[in-house]
Amino acid sequence: MKLCSQHAQQRSIYLGKGLFFWVDGESREHPLSPETTTIAATKDNYSEAYAKGEVKESCKPSSLSYANPQTIQEVYMPPEAQALIIRFSVTIRSHSGQLHRCDSAEMKNVVARLAESYKNVGGYRVLARRYLENFLLGNWLWENQCTLGTEIRLKDYKSKEQLVVDNVETRRWSRDLDDLEETIGSWVDRFEKALTSPKECCSVLVEAKLILPLCAEVWPSQKFTDGEEKNKLLSTCDFNGEEQVIFTRHKLGAAMHQIDDWYPGADTRKKISAYCADRENLTAHRHPVTGKDYFSLLKKADEYIEFLESEPDMNDPMMDDANFIMACHICGGMRLESKG
Repeated sequence: MKLCSQHAQQRSIYLGKGLFFWVDGESREHPLSPETTTIAATKDNYSEAYAKGEVKESCKPSSLSYANPQTIQEVYMPPEAQALIIRFSVTIRSHSGQLHRCDSAEMKNVVARLAESYKNVGGYRVLARRYLENFLLGNWLWENQCTLGTEIRLKDYKSKEQLVVDNVETRRWSRDLDDLEETIGSWVDRFEKALTSPKECCSVLVEAKLILPLCAEVWPSQKFTDGEEKNKLLSTCDFNGEEQVIFTRHKLGAAMHQIDDWYPGADTRKKISAYCADRENLTAHRHPVTGKDYFSLLKKADEYIEFLESEPDMNDPMMDDANFIMACHICGGMRLESKG
């Protein structure tokens, strides 16, 4: 199967900004704002003392002791705060069944057939379950997961149905949701339908309540802007005239799409991307030499359609590949054959 040069997929999961509120003793919510401060940081960079592997002649013990002033933004819970609330909305749509832009009618047809075959064997249910687990187990909280107590609540905007998970701070280590299995099933149904039917668009409010120590530090999204006087800026929005820290939808999305454990030698779930980029370990687990990158697998789409249409074993390695391809389509994005 020849790839198309114009290849774009509309994402299926739409996330709003994650708003941060602190709760006072009377259960009233207040927007959480950043603090700006100047610190006397130490000079710890390699370049302060070395050049081309050698110690700089100009490097004196006294010069390394000088302060390195930096103006940064930080966030702390107010002394009177009882809890932290982080809240955002998510809307799930069925956009993965076809390419949004493609200059090959053959490829567009193959992708549509692949999605339909995948749907018929219940593949979308596998992905729906993984997305739901990520919402409920709070990996989207990032550095804010270490708490004295975390409760996560999902609320369907249409039906008003709610799903509440307590003790998330301990559940997340074992991914234990066994006691909620019966309730979770209906939410997996809801997500699966939203991913596969244009008539079943699903909007959910996601909310986490965190109990934290006195004046604990909080970590929202950061932004780095060239030319700014501050060395570290935090992402914010305006809430009734007050500056409020947030999670950007990109930060939330990076957590939501951590479902790929189908790559070679997988030991943890990574964010869905064409080459399974791993920024922490500075590697790509789906390098083209593995034959497991998105483009290598998409070239064999006809083989996966044939596999899916032949009563497949859901534990077959080819099913893992199909899961990955469809997860990439749910994630969306432009995947051009060339930059030209």
